[in-house]
Amino acid sequence: MAATLELRQYQQEALAAVEAADLSGQNNPLVALPTGTGKTVVFCELIRRRPGRSLVLVHRDELITQTCEKLMLIAPGLSIGVVQGPRDEHHRDVVVASVQTLSRERRLQRIESAFTTIVVDEAHHATADSYRRVLEALGPGALVVGFTATPFRGDGESLKEIFPAICYQRTLLDMIRANYLSDLRALRVTLAADFNALHTRAGDFIDSEVADILRAGNAPTLVAEAYAEHARNRKGIVFVPTVAMAEEFASAFLSEGITAEMLSGETPMDERRDLLRRFRRGDVQVVTNCGVLTEGYDEPSVDCIVVARPTKSKTLYVQMLGRGTRRFPGKADCLVLDIAGATARHDLMTLASVFDLPDAKVVNGSSIADVTLAHERDLDMKRSRAADAAALIAHDVDLFQARPLNWVVVSAGHFVLSVGDKGMLHVQQGTDGWQATQRTMDGQTVVLSVRPDMDYTIGWAEDYARSLNVAPLLDRKASWRKGTASERQRHTLKKFRIMPADDLTSGEASDLIAACIARMPVGRRH
Repeated sequence: MAATLELRQYQQEALAAVEAADLSGQNNPLVALPTGTGKTVVFCELIRRRPGRSLVLVHRDELITQTCEKLMLIAPGLSIGVVQGPRDEHHRDVVVASVQTLSRERRLQRIESAFTTIVVDEAHHATADSYRRVLEALGPGALVVGFTATPFRGDGESLKEIFPAICYQRTLLDMIRANYLSDLRALRVTLAADFNALHTRAGDFIDSEVADILRAGNAPTLVAEAYAEHARNRKGIVFVPTVAMAEEFASAFLSEGITAEMLSGETPMDERRDLLRRFRRGDVQVVTNCGVLTEGYDEPSVDCIVVARPTKSKTLYVQMLGRGTRRFPGKADCLVLDIAGATARHDLMTLASVFDLPDAKVVNGSSIADVTLAHERDLDMKRSRAADAAALIAHDVDLFQARPLNWVVVSAGHFVLSVGDKGMLHVQQGTDGWQATQRTMDGQTVVLSVRPDMDYTIGWAEDYARSLNVAPLLDRKASWRKGTASERQRHTLKKFRIMPADDLTSGEASDLIAACIARMPVGRRH
């Protein structure tokens, strides 16, 4: 293997994980690595190491060329053949095949000698019938390995039927933090448009409806203005829902003095290649595209991604992000411009939702690396506080189990004792020490005692409770507590949105009701 392609640590770990899965008999392991982290290098090295013939399945023409180039560099001793359109070089050591071509029955029937290794690139597509036909015909007896940046599908269909388990995974955030990928910064362009009006077809928004809403919200002009203000010196790719929108966005960018051209599946291949060469050189600053550059396109110098194609699909959104995450000399980060409507939709993918962050934290050029770190610290602090509170409550439960009166633990440092028509006694820790209060049935609160010591305060409250002549309610071992919860108790619990278990006792129901009432604001009755 060429020294210039020495494997990174995580690439070595991925290969080791695949080899371990093979030795253990794990069927069809899946490797999940973000775009720009060298998935092709990993599977080319896997092919170089393994005996026998290998097959690589791809679904885009560009991926065939990229894969062949990497194979020639990493495994120059192997003969490489292509199965695509009229090309049918299926007798070579390594066959790189278009799945659309190879899945045709007459092509599959020509394959005579078996493959020992089958690599499925962009494996999130592998549930399609074309992949299934190839894997059913050629997969038995071979090590089948999937590689993808997005081990999930936008339509909700599971990959587990094809790839039961992920044997190795590094997330986009992992790789940003490890400095293998560029940090992402967020900026949102909000339109005067109701995205709630969008309908869904095949798991995502309908392109024509999206285009109409973007147009009605003057999206091309607003996005171009935002780009001119915040990304004037950045090289960008704009993703849009229709060919017409690609043209409109390109025109809007030109009006802002930014060189821009559009690209779509209808663009002839020679024109497409010429445009992308000029884009690489910097003669074109922005490419607006419809359905072309989402997968299989590598231009590391891109440092701005405009998602002007609202989507529900995490797979699609992450693939769009992947066009801007590669590292490049002089590239500090990648700016992501999200398009949002005036009304929020919980199912609209944004940079925040990809990283499970609150929308409010990912605004105005926020760094994903910084925001996620701060968010994780907040969560750790909350978990620590919750754990401390849980430990205190457990201690308090043990403490009160030993007392003769039926105290109910509401939370850490808050205990109540029901005294019938006299209301409820509360013992709580406050700034001045431990306070005993009585909350009456009409919502009034009377302070009974304030002491620095918890045990003294509880003892004082118990003496006061005994003076109220409600002994049957106070006794933890009273016989009534063992009976079945009454219908009235069950009805009350349901009002508190608690579904009582069939075997709930009267005592347990009474404690639950007491805790619910104790948590209500002072002066409010249920």
